[in-house]
Amino acid sequence: MKINKYTLLGIIFIGIAILLFFSDTLASFIRPITGIFLMGSSKGKDILFFAILGIFLILSQSSFLNKKLFSLNNSYYLKLSIISSLIIAIFGLIIEIAMRYYLGIGQFTIFVTMIPDATTTSILHSHVYKSVVGNILNVFIPNIYQTISIFVPISTITSIPISIPLGIHTGDSLSPYVPKIANIIIIAIPILFAMQVASLKDRLYPTKIILIFSSTCGLIGIIDGGFFSVPFIIGLFGMLYVYFDEYPINYYLGRTWQVLKNRSIGFQIEDVETNYLMKNTREKVAIIHKQAIISYVTFKRIIPYIAVILIILLRIWISLIGTNTEYYELEVINPISELDSKFEKYNILSINETQGKDQNKTLILISPEYNEMELLNNLTKTLNNSCTSYSLSWNVYSYINENNTNITS
Repeated sequence: MKINKYTLLGIIFIGIAILLFFSDTLASFIRPITGIFLMGSSKGKDILFFAILGIFLILSQSSFLNKKLFSLNNSYYLKLSIISSLIIAIFGLIIEIAMRYYLGIGQFTIFVTMIPDATTTSILHSHVYKSVVGNILNVFIPNIYQTISIFVPISTITSIPISIPLGIHTGDSLSPYVPKIANIIIIAIPILFAMQVASLKDRLYPTKIILIFSSTCGLIGIIDGGFFSVPFIIGLFGMLYVYFDEYPINYYLGRTWQVLKNRSIGFQIEDVETNYLMKNTREKVAIIHKQAIISYVTFKRIIPYIAVILIILLRIWISLIGTNTEYYELEVINPISELDSKFEKYNILSINETQGKDQNKTLILISPEYNEMELLNNLTKTLNNSCTSYSLSWNVYSYINENNTNITS
């Protein structure tokens, strides 16, 4: 495998991921950017993004892609990647719904596990797969440390974290509640990754770069956020966009790149890679332009937009039908201590206790005057070491209400 500019960039990205794992030096520069497309970035997401992006870039230049292992054409593997991504993400949504049904928790609520630390999950932002992966990492990383210590003196690796560094939330506290079938993600993700790598072979660089970026976002979205998450939607759109509109992407991005390069240096140059790209796409783009506005070829080009719009509309519809504007319904599961004194700063409408066979619950109705996210964060602090878990109903309108009450006041 030759070390070209793509391979070198991949190595740099992996280096950034390693640096982010051991240090927060670059976080203030990187997080505002990655937060735009990773749905509120975090240290863990940033590490995953640069690591996966770097691996994709390196493997995309590997010669094994053209061997018998991946003998079919790239469109076939891209189609498999799209279908597999949808199946895995939708299956994660089904697991989320099944888990709530089994636990007796409302579907339109945020479920929060409290032991050993707080982990949230909901239909709109699911962490069921993340809890499985996080549980494995919490076992895997300390074992790596122990293995290294066999060959390297302990004094030389004291700075290496024995466990997951602070700032990386693995969501493993949710894993005891997640159905065991969710462990299928351990097999599904590597298979999906292999198909995504295979879909990169024999592609021109504009679509190859778009696929690498979208595949990275899609993988992160499946693990952290699920079907309705921003990274997954971006990933799905990118793969559909390349699958249904490949030639115009290559042609116009290639031509734009050539114009920008010539303007930056002030004179005309011959770019072999760009000329090859333009030559191999110009005729096919011309054929597309000759098609009627109402035709199958034209319709195919808007399929990515239709798919994304439908997912976004479905997300909005679920958030609206699940909203309770009359009050917040807080269900505290297995309260460990007396709760009345803990809720003095909240405007409580009622408190009712129920006893079940497997768990005790306290149902608390809270005034809708608070912002949902602020209330959720404050409840997590209030209920720390006071219960095993709790659920909170939604109120999407609280995000646009300017008259919300500040809980700390």
